[in-house]
Amino acid sequence: MKLRVVLLLSVFLSASGIALSRNDSVHIMEYLPVKHSDSKKWIERYQKDIDRYVRENIETGESDCDALFLGSSSINMWNDIYEDMAPLKVVRRSYGGASIRDMLYNYSVIARGFKPKNIVLYVENDLCGCPEELPEHETFDLFRIFTLRILRDYPRVPFFIVSLKPSPAREKAREKQKIVNRLLQSFAENTPDVFFIDVASAMYDERGNLRTDIFLDDNLHLNRKGYDIWKSIFKAAIK
Repeated sequence: MKLRVVLLLSVFLSASGIALSRNDSVHIMEYLPVKHSDSKKWIERYQKDIDRYVRENIETGESDCDALFLGSSSINMWNDIYEDMAPLKVVRRSYGGASIRDMLYNYSVIARGFKPKNIVLYVENDLCGCPEELPEHETFDLFRIFTLRILRDYPRVPFFIVSLKPSPAREKAREKQKIVNRLLQSFAENTPDVFFIDVASAMYDERGNLRTDIFLDDNLHLNRKGYDIWKSIFKAAIK
């Protein structure tokens, strides 16, 4: 089965002013096909979180904020994000296990209807070492599809794409993460209103070894020391 991510490319390009060449790696089609063993199960596995955000969106209406944080568990488990980002007002729409492909599916719930001054995206689970893992170029293309939607819906609002973080638990994915990070950085450097936040480099010690003291016992998610690193980098970027 295929999960079809709708890409209204002509609308996105005209709205954002971004031109794609014939050799661009975004496929010029109405969707980017992604194969899943069970597409329905994949996109509905975190439906409770999405349903909760639907209710919150109705209750709060359009929300003014200094920064809209979108992403997966690394954002969702940042328990002190509101205090760490103060005095910035933060709205968070994240859920553990999120991938960029199901965030596209849930885009209208998690990323539409806000009034942010900045938007931040962190997600790494498309390169998870699981049977549903995507190759690097497809992961990058999905990031760009998501970005084009953001630029269409929020023109002139700074959009920050955070580098995929290294971790001991996903050591086998590290080279793939580096490739995607380089592609995302180059993309941001050549796209107006898109910025790349490099958190990965700061997670290594002075000898070039990945720090192990900044992770929880699962060796995947950050502990307080890890979030202290992110806090300083994020606050410097989002001025």
